[in-house]
Amino acid sequence: MPIVKLHRRALVPLLGLALLLVPAQTPAAAPGVGSVVVTPSRVAAGSTNTFKLTFTADTGPLQGQTLLDIPRGWSPPQAARLGLTGYVALAPETCTGTKLVRVSGFRLTIATHCHRGQTFTVTYGPATASTLAADGYVFLTQTKPDVGVTATKLIKVKTVVKTKKGKRKTKLTVKRVKYIVKPTFRPLAPKKQPVVVVNGGPVDHLTLNAPTIATSGTPFSLTARAEDAYGNPASGYTGTVSFSSSDPSAFLPTPYQFTTTDSGAKTFGNVILRATGTQTITVSDNAGRVDPSNAITVYSF
Repeated sequence: MPIVKLHRRALVPLLGLALLLVPAQTPAAAPGVGSVVVTPSRVAAGSTNTFKLTFTADTGPLQGQTLLDIPRGWSPPQAARLGLTGYVALAPETCTGTKLVRVSGFRLTIATHCHRGQTFTVTYGPATASTLAADGYVFLTQTKPDVGVTATKLIKVKTVVKTKKGKRKTKLTVKRVKYIVKPTFRPLAPKKQPVVVVNGGPVDHLTLNAPTIATSGTPFSLTARAEDAYGNPASGYTGTVSFSSSDPSAFLPTPYQFTTTDSGAKTFGNVILRATGTQTITVSDNAGRVDPSNAITVYSF
């Protein structure tokens, strides 16, 4: 009798199929569309300014919404009273049809209609900056298109078939399918967010920080700060400070003129107190500002 060999690919009609998602790492979400530039981008703590935020649809068109959050601690935004603190207004510029829809708390909601390369501007002010100095306050901006984008993913197709011997067999194949990603708000890329640096304001007073305990004859350090009215370092301070002490035998720093690179604070080392008991050190500057340190208990050992 002749021997018949069955090839493994010899299959009979389909019995059933199932779809299984292929395990895969989820790619990082793309940033929102556009970039925002704010002016001024550097102000003094507690100062009042009018800010201009210019949105540009740089990477593509945006037909949807934009959210813009004013940092907490700044003047709450409002769109009802022109000229009063926190007033916000929108100029559509080349983004025809773009308008401010709502102001809720510190958030602005903007209906956005921009072709690629087009811009609109938001003015915010007069507005008072935070009284806390910081390297950067972000006016967080997020965008959401009206229509979802098309993406692809891999799936496994599970097919149940019969061989010529009548046995059931499962066959897996991988295929790529398209699907629509539901639109969601996504923040702009970090380098495209509007950021305002808040520096310390003009000098209001001096402070001197010293240890509370010292050993007679043993060196220690102390820090002198020129501060604004809110307790931030007065970054532009260039006064000259000198030191005195209740201990007539103290070894103190020589007079020092601050520079702008000191950013309003300077640490002085090799300070020595010799008299035991409770002592203080006082800092004063050439403008008449004076501040005594905290009490320093000096021990003989």
